[in-house]
Amino acid sequence: MKKSTLLTLLALVIGLQLAIPAGMILRREYVLSHGRAFKFRVGPVDPHDPFRGRYVALRFAQNSVAIPPGLTIRRNQTVHVLLGEDDNGFAIFTGLQLTRPKSDPYLTTRVNSAYSGNAILRLPFDRFYMDEKSAPTAEIVARNSLADTNRPTYAEVRISRGFAVLADLYVADRPIREVLAAP
Repeated sequence: MKKSTLLTLLALVIGLQLAIPAGMILRREYVLSHGRAFKFRVGPVDPHDPFRGRYVALRFAQNSVAIPPGLTIRRNQTVHVLLGEDDNGFAIFTGLQLTRPKSDPYLTTRVNSAYSGNAILRLPFDRFYMDEKSAPTAEIVARNSLADTNRPTYAEVRISRGFAVLADLYVADRPIREVLAAP
């Protein structure tokens, strides 16, 4: 093979290796800046991932949706969940379908299990990463706020065309980092 052909192939491979992560980053940034914000009620715990660091793991108050009559759903199946908001402005799942909806808002996700007419969903935004020192304190603050119904704890998730990005974690309508920084 000619040297110029090898250099061209090498340049294409390097370009592809840079384009894939750049595309992933740009997609997340697009959703953060243009996606519609939804508030999901949460209940946290604080695990540790040796490869990715400290995070606040989030359990969501609603993680299931009714399966429409006549629709068969199986484990790990990709579904599109329609979104709405309750009277308090928190996100709720209003429907489920197998085909991509023609309009927003909807979330594309997978099914963990399906039984009794409900699909239990695998929500793609269940980890809120923080620095090593802040995550344990954030977990305690968030857990304590769950006992106080006047201080809602929720995750702000931005969603655009089915893709979701966890933007921030809120305690008493303030970002968790702001709560931790307060004296």
